[in-house]
Amino acid sequence: MSSPLKMTLLFRPRFFLTILGVVWISMVVVGFIVLGKEEFTPAQSASVATFFPQETSIHRAFDKPTLLIFVHPLCPCTRATFHELGELLAELPDRLSVVLVFTIPDGLPTGWEKEDLWQSATSLPGVRLWRDEGGVEARRFGVRGSGHALLYDVSGRLLFSGGITLSRGHEGDNPGLLAIVDFVQHGHASTTHTPVFGCSLL
Repeated sequence: MSSPLKMTLLFRPRFFLTILGVVWISMVVVGFIVLGKEEFTPAQSASVATFFPQETSIHRAFDKPTLLIFVHPLCPCTRATFHELGELLAELPDRLSVVLVFTIPDGLPTGWEKEDLWQSATSLPGVRLWRDEGGVEARRFGVRGSGHALLYDVSGRLLFSGGITLSRGHEGDNPGLLAIVDFVQHGHASTTHTPVFGCSLL
């Protein structure tokens, strides 16, 4: 066998391994880009109710602000929202009326929503859980994404609308959480709206 042919056969496996390596690295990079884009892509925005709707079945408090958080029962991103809500309740004990509104899509059996998120919600002190059959209340309040928080004052006026996490599933200090604290403690905040990072409610 001639020397050039030997060299060709010798380098052919290396060539293919190199190509495979480049393809694998490219796929990993693309995967990270897709995941990163998903993590920091907010839910669809909507025009939320600037005053607590009179036709709603949810009762608001008249002696302290009311915080509504809309939840899709199977949204993994909302676990981080619950963590931040726990921090909020610890910082503002008895200063908020909190309602977690679980959106129940049509056609599902009774009790379908009572999975991990529901069980986690029951451990949050002083929080009311509300079953929103068919997403009636979500539409009424103009909310589309899981983890969307709405803060209303005692007169029913909207103070804050948005998420209380920095991205999907991200725990830690964030503008939404700080805005709610400022509104409750001082009556004003520099932020009134933040993006919502969560699954679609409907």
